[in-house]
Amino acid sequence: MKRISTFILVFFLAAQIFAQPSGNYGNNDSNVLIKALHAVSEQDITDWMHVMISPEMRGRLAGDIGYDMAAEWAAGLFSEWGLQPFFSEKGYFQEFDQSYTLVKDKGSLEVHLPIKAQAGDREITYTINQTFNYGDDYWPWGISGSGEITAEVVYAGHGLTVPELGYDDYAGIDVEDKIVIVELGIPYSGNNQDSLMMWAPYVDHSNKVKFALENGAAGLLFAYHVASPRPTVDENFLFLAVTDEVVNTLLAGTGKELDEVREHIKTTLTPKSFNTGNKATMALTTEYFPDGRTSNVVAMIEGTDPVLKNEYMIIGAHLDHLGMMPVLFPGALDNASGSALALGVAKALATAEVELKRSLIIILFGAEEVGLVGARHFVNNWPYDKDQIKLMINLDMVGRGDSFFAVTADIWDELLDVLQENNERWVHRQFMTRSSPWQPPIRPRTDGMVFYMEKIPAITFGTRGATSRALYHVPEDTMDQIEVEIMRDVVKLLTMSMIEFGNR
Repeated sequence: MKRISTFILVFFLAAQIFAQPSGNYGNNDSNVLIKALHAVSEQDITDWMHVMISPEMRGRLAGDIGYDMAAEWAAGLFSEWGLQPFFSEKGYFQEFDQSYTLVKDKGSLEVHLPIKAQAGDREITYTINQTFNYGDDYWPWGISGSGEITAEVVYAGHGLTVPELGYDDYAGIDVEDKIVIVELGIPYSGNNQDSLMMWAPYVDHSNKVKFALENGAAGLLFAYHVASPRPTVDENFLFLAVTDEVVNTLLAGTGKELDEVREHIKTTLTPKSFNTGNKATMALTTEYFPDGRTSNVVAMIEGTDPVLKNEYMIIGAHLDHLGMMPVLFPGALDNASGSALALGVAKALATAEVELKRSLIIILFGAEEVGLVGARHFVNNWPYDKDQIKLMINLDMVGRGDSFFAVTADIWDELLDVLQENNERWVHRQFMTRSSPWQPPIRPRTDGMVFYMEKIPAITFGTRGATSRALYHVPEDTMDQIEVEIMRDVVKLLTMSMIEFGNR
């Protein structure tokens, strides 16, 4: 019975292939297409991901030896499969400077709350100390320096000084040698593009440290409970990312409610900064490497057409993650998943000896987690006319759910049709596509946005429909939350789509 089922499946696939217009896939015959379609198994994907998230790779922090090991391993696969380096004089590695920080311990955070009480006819004051826990209540960031401080705590809104917009969270408050609580992002929450562009220079997290330092603060509690490897800004300035529970504890006795304060800032676009009257002790040990270097891993399948080979398609995914902070952050979903998919497409096309008239570049970016640095370096050092890049597909956190999505700008929406058609031919998953008017992003958060901002046709491709919350920038981002079956189908869809993009 099993043999009959297998025969029927192969017959059905062959019938599908022969039914396609031959021009869609160039000179590739049915045997080549079938081989490419089935070149990558779920076991391949699983094995690659286990390598990337292994303790030996140390969480793949850009600059650290763990990332270098992951990059060497990926380059070895490209070489084994017969892909050529894109930068021939440099091999597979496009190197660039990148400072980095190692978080050496879990740090500590304790809040000191003064309590007044009546003792007979006297009022006495005593202190309650509340200790918070690594992970549950706060995460260290690489942006922090080393040391320990105990200081008064001041709530400083979004921690921004924007004179051209008449906004200053530090006006009227003294934060000298104190710890500031600072919110994520910017106070403006509207959709007016002109207003968003005026606020855009202040979106990045580094601004919050910059203004805190300029006003003499000794440390910062960031009201955004996510870990990040951003490298150290000042080696004497401490930084921890904390939960709302920590912030609410520090607001005890102020008469202020955190939700109301946030709403006031958002709705009135005016600061509401104040001294909490409470103190905190924060500590962390980090080691900063200002002269670090890292790399993108860049491979190519060169096109066969003498003219069209000078047109380039790109599939990209960031290989780096958060590293050791100080426990291992494996980064399975973010972004061993996208890297495994990029490797899968590379293997499928190369080992099946698919003919592409246009050239295909596979990039594993370094230093995405510290600000899309690797993608910017690649685009800024692109050796040809940028118009020669006809397509960029970015893969970031693509490993959960039961269906696909793809997003781009209206000016490139015809590219989505090719993905849709190949899904209908080969994979048959639900597929949501969306395009919208091109406009510069306020806070670009994925490598594809670097290409998008240069008006290079860029698609963000992902999966959707997961039934549980994604674990993001936490040590629990392991294979336990990955659904390899849909990843296998992503490889199939992108493989067949790249054959069509490369030959049509």
